[in-house]
Amino acid sequence: MVFSNLQMYQRSNNFIWTDEYISKNMLTAHLDLNSNGASRNINTIKKTIKWIESKLAKEAKILDLGCGPGLYASLLSKKGYLVTGIDISQRSISYAKKKAIEENLQINYFRKDYINDDIGTGYDAVICIYCDFGALIPDEQKVLLKKIYNSLKDGGVFIFDVFQQGLCENKQEKRDWHYSDGGNFWSNNPHLLLEEVKHFSEQRVWGTRTIIIEENKKPREYITWDHYYSKSKIQELLNKNKFKIISVSTDLIAKNEFASNDVIFVEAKK
Repeated sequence: MVFSNLQMYQRSNNFIWTDEYISKNMLTAHLDLNSNGASRNINTIKKTIKWIESKLAKEAKILDLGCGPGLYASLLSKKGYLVTGIDISQRSISYAKKKAIEENLQINYFRKDYINDDIGTGYDAVICIYCDFGALIPDEQKVLLKKIYNSLKDGGVFIFDVFQQGLCENKQEKRDWHYSDGGNFWSNNPHLLLEEVKHFSEQRVWGTRTIIIEENKKPREYITWDHYYSKSKIQELLNKNKFKIISVSTDLIAKNEFASNDVIFVEAKK
């Protein structure tokens, strides 16, 4: 069995967010409020919510893209905002809906792919947190920015965060494999795990490919991308897509071992 090197902006047919087994582990990681795994720790989440509050009028209508199990959406709803959440993971959306009912929160949650599905209109703000925007490849970013632009009211804002150069301090190129007895993040069964991490410096992006090989099963491949930006680069990208940066923050993320704290939060106006 031969696997070629990871190619620029290659996509896989499998996704960690929709895989039946892995999505369960993703939800567990989201709900660990002391971790910076799938979501950031609760102190950082609350700090981010406070920053978002400072940008929006009370009772603003907000769309949370990639809302996961609703950690940000629920806090924003409790602050009086009118929130809609969209996520590709059925497991996360099901949890978010159940939690909203338990807490008597009027949040509209939808299981959707925000690149390919309708995201609605009439929002005062669209948020996309934990560097999800930088996980998209350029063609997807262009599509999403157009959809966000059309979904916002005049003067509406897009609030999101992206990694900066410091991301490179936390990553290292590699191509290796190991055997696992199973019961880990990737599979409950014994398997070979092949992992490749590759830096495309000209495009300022890191690609990570994980291949799981189990007995009597077709290999499963998962590829993720992480862009990093300077303020001027993200401003250039936004300007090309009819947005203008009106404020930034670089001090919301505390140093951590899971992902880079060199993150810029951006408030961009339509």
